[in-house]
Amino acid sequence: MKMRFSPSTTQQAGYTLIELLLYVAIIGTLLTAVVFFFSTTTDARVKNQTILEVNDQGTALMDSITQVVHNATSITAPSTGTSAPSLTLVVPTGTLSPTVFSLSGTTLGYSTMGTTTDSSDSGSINATKFVASASGTVSTLYSFVGATVAASPNNKAQMAIYSGTSSPTTLLASSASNTLMANSWNAFTISPVTVTSGQTYWIAYNTNGLVAADNDLKDHTGTTNQSMFTSQTFGTWPASWTGTNQSIEFSMYAMIDTTATPGTVQIKEGAGALVSLTSNDVQLSGLTFKNLSRASTPGAVQISFVLSRVNPSNKTEFDYQRTFTTTAEVGW
Repeated sequence: MKMRFSPSTTQQAGYTLIELLLYVAIIGTLLTAVVFFFSTTTDARVKNQTILEVNDQGTALMDSITQVVHNATSITAPSTGTSAPSLTLVVPTGTLSPTVFSLSGTTLGYSTMGTTTDSSDSGSINATKFVASASGTVSTLYSFVGATVAASPNNKAQMAIYSGTSSPTTLLASSASNTLMANSWNAFTISPVTVTSGQTYWIAYNTNGLVAADNDLKDHTGTTNQSMFTSQTFGTWPASWTGTNQSIEFSMYAMIDTTATPGTVQIKEGAGALVSLTSNDVQLSGLTFKNLSRASTPGAVQISFVLSRVNPSNKTEFDYQRTFTTTAEVGW
């Protein structure tokens, strides 16, 4: 007897090519939606953080500057009707004068009150040489004057900056006459001068006091032949000069403005150290102070700057910047 086998009636289930393509399309669509959702959420978070960082730091910076202006007694620089990238104020607390706002830069000179007071500075040019450690622009010169300032009209001084290696050989700029404050840093505005890193510059002082004790600078021991003095009628500056060498360093300096690239805002109170008022998360450019003072008023200054978010890793991030502008009155 022969055995007969019939074909199995059970069929193996499978996917057609069309079904596979359909499944892949559905999964791809879902993944795309998920990625888009998280990407949008991340972009929104970065955007909000960027805007918040700029707005918060800009507002805080403007509040800091205007508060100091309100508490000040006068504006030293810039002069009335002019604009400058730094602001110099006289404040009630003498040890904090002058208070200076500027973009981050480098000090050219000796920005500390000297331990001794020079003698017989009147009727002479006294200058100290310094080597620039950065390239940039100098627009204000500072000098610390001792305890004795003569009565008006013999309470005036001027400052200048020269280039030259062994002596002041080229007059670069000089200031107008300013009324001196005793036991304080005094600021003198000059036409902007470009200085070069590694080059030697002389910061000079001349005053019209009556006797040897009048209007003298503070100083301390310096390097050999670091300073020089020569007789000079007050109010005029020679194009170049030589004189008697001194191994002292006068308390005179300038801030080199290196704002060709954006930086941070700094405050310097008297002989105190520079303190940054903005963090490295933001960059500031276009810092401008315009003196809007009018006759018979304590003074007013317009403050303007642009703040933007830093992107150090060059990542694709939200680009945001904001311009801040306000006007603050002295003694408000």
